[in-house]
Amino acid sequence: MIRVSIKNKLFLGFGFLFSIIVLIWIIGGYFIYDLSNRSAAMLSENYQTVESTKFLLQSVDDIKNQQLKFIIGGKEIFDEQLLEQSHRSFMANLSAVRNNITEEGEQSVIDQLSNSYQQYTASFDHLKTQSEADSILYFQELIPKYTITRNLIVSLWDMNMDAISHKNTLLKSTAHRAFVLISIIGTICFILSALFFFRYPHNIAKPIGEFIRGITEIANRNYSKRLDFHSNDELGELAKAFNTMAAKLDEYEHSKLSELLFEKKRIDTIINNMNDAIIGLNDKNEIIFSNNYACKILNINEPALIGRYASDVALNNTIFHTLMHDIIDDESKDLKDFKPLRIERDNKVRYFTREVHDVKITKTGEANPIRAGIVVVLKNITRFLEKDEAKTNFIATISHELKTPISSLRLNLKLLDDTRVGSLNEEQHEIVQALKAETNKMLTITSELLDLAQVETGNIQLNFQPVETNQIVEYIRTTSENQAKNKSIKLDFNIEPGLPLVYTDPEKTAWVLVNLINNAIKYSEKESRIVVEASSDKDEIIYMVQDFGKGIDNQYLDLIFQKFFRVPGSSEKGTGLGLAISKEFITKLNGRIWAESSLGSGSRFYFSLPIFQL
Repeated sequence: MIRVSIKNKLFLGFGFLFSIIVLIWIIGGYFIYDLSNRSAAMLSENYQTVESTKFLLQSVDDIKNQQLKFIIGGKEIFDEQLLEQSHRSFMANLSAVRNNITEEGEQSVIDQLSNSYQQYTASFDHLKTQSEADSILYFQELIPKYTITRNLIVSLWDMNMDAISHKNTLLKSTAHRAFVLISIIGTICFILSALFFFRYPHNIAKPIGEFIRGITEIANRNYSKRLDFHSNDELGELAKAFNTMAAKLDEYEHSKLSELLFEKKRIDTIINNMNDAIIGLNDKNEIIFSNNYACKILNINEPALIGRYASDVALNNTIFHTLMHDIIDDESKDLKDFKPLRIERDNKVRYFTREVHDVKITKTGEANPIRAGIVVVLKNITRFLEKDEAKTNFIATISHELKTPISSLRLNLKLLDDTRVGSLNEEQHEIVQALKAETNKMLTITSELLDLAQVETGNIQLNFQPVETNQIVEYIRTTSENQAKNKSIKLDFNIEPGLPLVYTDPEKTAWVLVNLINNAIKYSEKESRIVVEASSDKDEIIYMVQDFGKGIDNQYLDLIFQKFFRVPGSSEKGTGLGLAISKEFITKLNGRIWAESSLGSGSRFYFSLPIFQL
């Protein structure tokens, strides 16, 4: 077998590259020239308009001739049907040029032409109503308007003819420049290929010789050998890889196994004495360690776990499958969202939350870290959930108990403000109004807390039914407009026509929409505008409320739907519960809710609901 040296291989490779460049040069020149010919087809749109203007001129001239026959001979030689046919031809061609606008200013000329033609035909229609044809009126009114109309058609003709000439010139000039450019590029590539052909193989062969000598030194256990040449191409990367390999071999040569074993035992002891359950997997999803607490939860001995694949353990252990199934199925999945895991042991129910930590290491001699596995930590949150449940029950009870005295207080304030009970002086009236406002705030807070408690405890009652989108919007329109009048704000409702039915609870949906509109009113300036839209997107209906206020910083957009959160620096007062309740409602209704905003440009709040499927 004939041995082909690296130098000869490089000669063959660059010779082939040289041939490819020449071929690309020839083909590129051919297709650029062909592009010049094909680009002329782009001018067809202007030609269509020119053809339409010809028919427009013919139609308007036929109309003028029929009008002249009416003036001269009256209805005896006047052909009403022919006039109507010419009118239809004119309108059809006018519509054609209107739908084929390609030039700047063409729309204005077409609008003027349409108006002029309407005035022209209207004048003749008025003339026909006269008892006798008036030739003076014909020459004073019809002929000038006919002239204007015809001149506008000619202007449209000239505009498109000029455009055709201009575009044709540009296309030819562009094609010529492209042809010259690719010819220059082909020449440069030819010169560079020739230089590489004669010089580059020698530059490749020299460092390869150094690699051979370096590998020989490594084979003789001289791990201190390094390659000193530097390059920005593949040979430079190969030199770095060689030096990294030598450094690792040198590191392994001088490492002490006893020290490594001691450190491993110390780490194992620390992990086993932690109060959280910890399971470690390598990059192949093999279980490499598990502390005592984790084994107790899984009810599996440590020897039965270590060294096994996570997927195999999940087949025979329900708790492990619940804990690890999303990691096993999709390693690229975002693992931050994990519902509390419920485990029953010894007639006691415990709840755990999961944390997944990626383990990344940077190997000796390398700059970028690589994924070495994951560590799964289970934290016992039973007592926290019990406290949270107690808090929710407490809030629900207090909110429910407060609603009755607050309602009674509102009624008494209303009676106190009634002139039939007794008149109040101006200062007393102001005090009563202030008490009314504060009482309404208290009632709003207790209602929101009660709604939040119902959502958290799962006691919220939902009445799913197919509902028209317009019905929900109309249900809240009057209330929202009355609220907006206090700040002279205009509400624009843009509802896409023909929207399908949405499958939802109309009351809860209306509550969310009103809450978003009230927030928009609260954070908008006086005499501003708020837009409410509803549109369809695939299998869902999307509602949008947009204001033009100060906007929200992007760093807070993911936080505004959390309970009791309020944007720092906001001057408006509130509980911080409205958006949290809205999110819970929409989530329970199988929808989504999100916000978009930027400082100084206002905010847009969206929520979507599924379309009703028969």
